[in-house]
Amino acid sequence: MKKYDLIVVGAGPGGCTAALTAAEAGLKTLLLERAVVPGEKNASGFALSSKAWRDFPFIREMELPSMRYCRQCVAHFLSPPPEMEERFTIASGPSRRMSYPEARDFFTVGMLRREFDPYLADLAVRAGAEMRTGSLVTGLVRENGKVAGVLLEGGEEYRAPLTIGADGVLSPVARMAGLRERWRPDQVTSVCIVDFSAPRERMDCVIHEAGFQAFFGPGLGGNFLIAYADGVHLGGPGVTNSLISRALRKRAKPARELLDTLLAPPVQRLLRALEAEPREWQAHCLTWMESIPEEISCAGLMLVGDAAGLTEPLYAEGVWQAMYSGRLAAEVAEEALRENDFSGAFLKTYRERLVESPVGQDFVAGAQLRQLFELLGDPVLCGELEELAVDLAVHLLMSGQEPKAEAMQRVFPVLGENLPALMAVARVYLPIFLRMGEENLRFYIGMAKGLRWMLKGLLPWEGDL
Repeated sequence: MKKYDLIVVGAGPGGCTAALTAAEAGLKTLLLERAVVPGEKNASGFALSSKAWRDFPFIREMELPSMRYCRQCVAHFLSPPPEMEERFTIASGPSRRMSYPEARDFFTVGMLRREFDPYLADLAVRAGAEMRTGSLVTGLVRENGKVAGVLLEGGEEYRAPLTIGADGVLSPVARMAGLRERWRPDQVTSVCIVDFSAPRERMDCVIHEAGFQAFFGPGLGGNFLIAYADGVHLGGPGVTNSLISRALRKRAKPARELLDTLLAPPVQRLLRALEAEPREWQAHCLTWMESIPEEISCAGLMLVGDAAGLTEPLYAEGVWQAMYSGRLAAEVAEEALRENDFSGAFLKTYRERLVESPVGQDFVAGAQLRQLFELLGDPVLCGELEELAVDLAVHLLMSGQEPKAEAMQRVFPVLGENLPALMAVARVYLPIFLRMGEENLRFYIGMAKGLRWMLKGLLPWEGDL
């Protein structure tokens, strides 16, 4: 039996970041991974948010063969079946108003987990953590009412006053600790993905830096395209239909929604232009909740990442959340060792800090913004919003078919005719603005008054607005 300060179960992004943080702090750390190589089960790519460059200095040094920077996001709104052609498309680069330099430069970086996970694991090992692969945890050691170590398949026993469970959404560690038996149906969503390989030169020519693209439309689930150096994957939680299915207590059909998206003519044209070849089909489960679960720690144990249910509640982003929670759990572990307090009461500070952190802040407005996707899943309302976007774009920017002044005069009637649809969108965003506090509300009221003054100066007639 070997003894450590900390045992981390799972060498994914959360577990590796926890092991790295603990080893750098001088903790004797054991990192256990059941696969032969970290990231072995993940063949397709993912998008890592620019937040990782802000929060983790070691990410700034990372150079992986599969990396592709996404400096443009594209949303495609498709017409109803059977046509499913592009009705309206919007593309954007990063806002110059973002709060840190990386966010002003790029949105995400696409890459492969089979490269990313070993990179993080190697950093943890170089920092002093001991890693054992091919190691399946089958039980927890208990002592004086707390978790005091792990048992491996084959009977090996490792002891530590603290354990971090970073073993994914199904988390055997969470079940063995008694924190939960399983997630409820309303706490999870299904994810289906088709991964494609594509020649790098075609990727550079066709995709370039538009590495994140979403496809919406009546009957579609809202699937995402993620691009990396030599391929793309299409899929995701099917956010629109998953939300509606949950609200109506019906079963989502992510595989059907993904197939419909794949068969849409714009997607087919894109895949042909890329000379893309199917490489892998994936289907798995993700947590997708409106708040951070309460039971994510107990005496001697903390859960991080997907094991703790920390998937971001709007787009189902999870890697940065896993890394952030892994680092935070390791910091709490260091404090617990210093205080020699491994009680459930002390480790509750982990969740308290998580709620106050950027991970927790994402849950504040993220769940509210889900309602926007519900609107996009309503065939009537989605069609109205699409037509509103098309009308405004054409009459303000593309009015070559008619005299410019005549086309522009239709803008306000268009807004008036679509007032119900605009109010539906306002009902999503207004509560978030109101929640921001009195000072911010005063600021926006001041802006509205300023707009009134500007309009008064521009109008050709006298009088008050």
